[in-house]
Amino acid sequence: SSSSSSSSSSLSSAAEPSMGPIEHRGSAVLVSPPGNNGWRESLLKRTLPNYVIMFDPDMAFVRQVEVFKANNPQHPLKVYFLMYEQSVEQQKYLSSLKREKEAFEKLIQQKAHLVVPLDVDRANSMLQAEPADGFVSPSAVSTRKGAGHDRKGPTPTVIVDIREFRSALPSYLHQGGIQIVPVTLEVGDYVLSPEAAVERKSVSDLFQSFQSGRLYNQIESMCRHYKSPILLVEFDESKSFSLQPVSALTGDISPANIISKLVLLSIHFPQLRLLWSRSPHDTVQLMMILKHNHAEPDASTAATIGLEDVGEDGETVQGNNLQSQDVLRRLPGINSYNYRTVMSKVTNLRELCELSQSKLADLIGNKNAKTLYEFLHAKPPM
Repeated sequence: SSSSSSSSSSLSSAAEPSMGPIEHRGSAVLVSPPGNNGWRESLLKRTLPNYVIMFDPDMAFVRQVEVFKANNPQHPLKVYFLMYEQSVEQQKYLSSLKREKEAFEKLIQQKAHLVVPLDVDRANSMLQAEPADGFVSPSAVSTRKGAGHDRKGPTPTVIVDIREFRSALPSYLHQGGIQIVPVTLEVGDYVLSPEAAVERKSVSDLFQSFQSGRLYNQIESMCRHYKSPILLVEFDESKSFSLQPVSALTGDISPANIISKLVLLSIHFPQLRLLWSRSPHDTVQLMMILKHNHAEPDASTAATIGLEDVGEDGETVQGNNLQSQDVLRRLPGINSYNYRTVMSKVTNLRELCELSQSKLADLIGNKNAKTLYEFLHAKPPM
């Protein structure tokens, strides 16, 4: 077999110059020992070696030697690697160096795009600040007192779609002192107030909903029935707090990119609000803040919202004439307050175009009728 080669590297500029072949010179010599990292660290402190010979290059042990040298800058120390040139061991060590470098670069990139404050003390102080009247943090509620139901003031209520009980969020809401009302909802997953509804998506469900087109219909229904529709994306605590790697972010809009899809969704529904949650615990905090100073929702009203859009077979009716609805709502004189009246009295867009101005006034008022009639009967430019 080929002969083993010796390579040396100095861990500090204060280390003594290279001496070629290793000479003992009365100093302790430590050959790369087996064992766990804790045992190796204690061995370095006990023996205080001047030379470290590594037969098997170990990245973790190399970093421990670097820390030892940094803590003892006046102590002379040299490290020698004994390995075959162009061997598997050498390639393995170089690969570990490359992985470490890429990990640090990725960490630096992600830290540069963080959406949370880096001042942790300030963030904690904001969360621990004295809450407003009627607001009780879930962490401040004692579970030994019936989830905080003995507190003063009315108990906040959240209407929850019964299908959401497959997740852990309803139990966290109850633990946080919120009254849970299970109802079969046609629009939204959580109703926080008469004007606010939340559609909750996990990251995997978000991708699937975009792919199937189901999310568009869900958001369209929320925007039709609620003044403040909210799309909540809830991440997994054990995974990265990002929809895609930072390296995949581009300045161009691509239909296949999840960020581009969210941008297009927010453009199409300008009243939609996007919220991000790191965990179910953070979701509880967000819902408590969103409910503050808002009226409590009514379960019977929330259960009936959207039923007129569901046919006997359970399919949403607006899916069949969604394009016609979009065209109608974009016509001059048609707004969110009168388009339902027009849809109930007019069969199709052609019939709408054939109505006289007086009949349009009976549906949407004189001013809106004049605007719509002039638009429909305007002569095309020559």
